[in-house]
Amino acid sequence: MIETRKIIITGTHITPAVELIHQLKNDRDINWQITYIGRRFNSSVNQELSIESKIIPKTGVKFYGILCGKFDRRWLPNTLSGLPQIYTGFIESFELIKNIKPHLIVSFGGYVSVPIIIAAYLQKIPSITHEQTHTLSLSTKINALFCRYIALSFPTKNSSDKYLITGNLLRREIFNAHSTYFEKQKLDLKKYPLIYFTAGNQGSQHLNFVLKNLLPILSKNFTIIHQTGNKDYISFKKLSSKFPNYFVKNYINSTDIGWLFHYSKLIVSRAGANTTQEIATLNKNSIIIPLLISQQNEQFKNALWLQKKLPKNTIIIKDSELTTKLLEDSIKILIKKRKKVPLLSPSPNLKLLKLIKRL
Repeated sequence: MIETRKIIITGTHITPAVELIHQLKNDRDINWQITYIGRRFNSSVNQELSIESKIIPKTGVKFYGILCGKFDRRWLPNTLSGLPQIYTGFIESFELIKNIKPHLIVSFGGYVSVPIIIAAYLQKIPSITHEQTHTLSLSTKINALFCRYIALSFPTKNSSDKYLITGNLLRREIFNAHSTYFEKQKLDLKKYPLIYFTAGNQGSQHLNFVLKNLLPILSKNFTIIHQTGNKDYISFKKLSSKFPNYFVKNYINSTDIGWLFHYSKLIVSRAGANTTQEIATLNKNSIIIPLLISQQNEQFKNALWLQKKLPKNTIIIKDSELTTKLLEDSIKILIKKRKKVPLLSPSPNLKLLKLIKRL
């Protein structure tokens, strides 16, 4: 008879979290009853629904959104306005865990995970926190005080037995070169090679503005697929009617991302941990524009790591130095370099799953 266990997943790094959900659902040894606790809104000062509240329910997993504040080290008023929600977030977390009665908790970082990990610790429920980046975030450092294990994507100087290297969990969808949506567009990618512009789920107004200036030039020779983020989506959607080779999406679904990676001649992107590791795995040409105000300068470190992996096919442009001319020149350099996508099959990284089973 298959054992049944309850697990709560939390955190704001959705890509590895969704991959873990896939692994748990396909586990033949244990029948996992999965619950996800995330943010209700993007932040205490932004009442837009959180990205996890939109994505996680699509996986068939029960989602609970909580109100939670954070320590914003860049803007003190945000911290002060979020203080009451730090308290309410902990109370909501404690009650949810008390009612669900999970066997364990797995965190994928972000401030929402902290009250959940602490509430679980007080109820003597073991937990694991997973770090995707090269440096430990503040939430991981706090969670580490209460977790049984800290799963790392990269080696650190910490020698404690609690810290174990499991690697990151890349989404399996990047290996799927098909997309119902984009294949319906009947794009002529031989005549107009594909460039994929993205600044992550939230988008980047600076990158969007620079691309806007380049569109009259680029659209004559390339197919442009642009993930704008929600804030600029409407204005760029209107703009797309002027350029037949320009396609706008506010968010790229996981069912389409593999097609984009497979057919892109060039990717222009921020330097998130998951994106840079996916680009390296798929051996793609890329222009990386790290967000320099990211905590501990982690995006710049991610960019340097990618450039070390693919030195001839990676250009880093600091956001403060990004101009229309510099981006255009960089595109001209990399678009000439031919890269073949390696024939890879989705081989999931099961090290974190094995660690979870030890609890």
